Amino acid sequence: MSIHFKIISRLSLTIFLLSVALALPVVAIAENHAGTKTIIVTGSGKIHEENVALARMEAIENGLIAAVGSVAIEFLPVESVIQKFQTFNEILYGQTGKFIQGYKVLTEFPFENIYRVMIEATVSINSLKKIMSNAGIVLDKKTLPKILLLVSEKNSEDLLPKYWWGQHPNVFEAYSTNALMKALQMNGFPVFDHRHLLKDLRIEERYDKHDLNNHEAIELGLSLQAEVVVVGESVSDKTANIMGDNVRSFKGMVSARAIRTDTGEEMGSTRQAIVTANTDEIVGNRDALFQVGTVAGQELASKIAAFWQKATQTGNIIEIIIEGTDNLTNFVKFRRLIHDMPGVMHLQMKEMTLNQAKIIVDFQGTPEDLAGALMLKTLDTIGINIYEISPNFLRIELISG
Repeated sequence: MSIHFKIISRLSLTIFLLSVALALPVVAIAENHAGTKTIIVTGSGKIHEENVALARMEAIENGLIAAVGSVAIEFLPVESVIQKFQTFNEILYGQTGKFIQGYKVLTEFPFENIYRVMIEATVSINSLKKIMSNAGIVLDKKTLPKILLLVSEKNSEDLLPKYWWGQHPNVFEAYSTNALMKALQMNGFPVFDHRHLLKDLRIEERYDKHDLNNHEAIELGLSLQAEVVVVGESVSDKTANIMGDNVRSFKGMVSARAIRTDTGEEMGSTRQAIVTANTDEIVGNRDALFQVGTVAGQELASKIAAFWQKATQTGNIIEIIIEGTDNLTNFVKFRRLIHDMPGVMHLQMKEMTLNQAKIIVDFQGTPEDLAGALMLKTLDTIGINIYEISPNFLRIELISG
């Protein structure tokens, strides 16, 4: 990533954070155990041709976007947002409704050609984390796995691939590996620096080859207490394209896969190719390897983050007894409500009688969390009475309105 791009990214993020901090959120009210946060924000909309209703709608929409953005920034590492700033904005502006569990306008007024509103909004933290994680945006650096890179490298001048983990390793500048490492670190991952490992590392003969299989890579990773190994190869070579007498094209290619060392599961793979041009063959090979390594590292960072977040999510099995199910339509609506709630990973029908049903829910939280989340929900013509809560059990009555 160029210095110019980093400056633009940081400037864009700074402008966004300032707009959130100064113009929109006023104060956070509460964060409850149901995976939500309620905050007060202000939003504004411009009045065009005396259309106050449209300006009010715009002000509310801007306020809700601010609410979601403010909550998201609290748990997302800044470096991760910088790296995925475009994706972050697309999620924030394109899917705002998925994260708002409810809101109410506290006060509003027009001022000259601006309409302002103050809103109390409840934001789903669980939904935000899930979608941000699926998009490859790192949620928490502390939970990310430590990675060992085992990627060989060969350019047009090399007879054989070079690799750092041999018994008598070559001392060379591994451009693709360095680019991979930087891309992963920019996304918050801790990565072993192979240049420091060489001082004390003793490699067994069976690992002294450039094309390690999964089993060998996992063993080598475990010996260094790595939680993930990235295994693969990178190659750069001259292409047939020549511009004039001096400028040549160089093609860089990376093929790599990420493997979890404790289970042997493949977490994701990448195949990338990039063509560069240069008058200097050494510089051309180097640039091709570095650029393709950067792109490969970005893709692997997204895939590893999404896999790791999903793998570390744990749920609680909660049995829910629902009374008042003689009105089947109400029960179907209620079951759909639970199924679509943030934090619900799985729902299964266990038993159904004349006026009672039992369902099993795999939920990321306690029964108290689930009950609290249900109390924030509303259904047309249906009331919810939660009158018994235990460590793995809820009893609920549906009341027809």
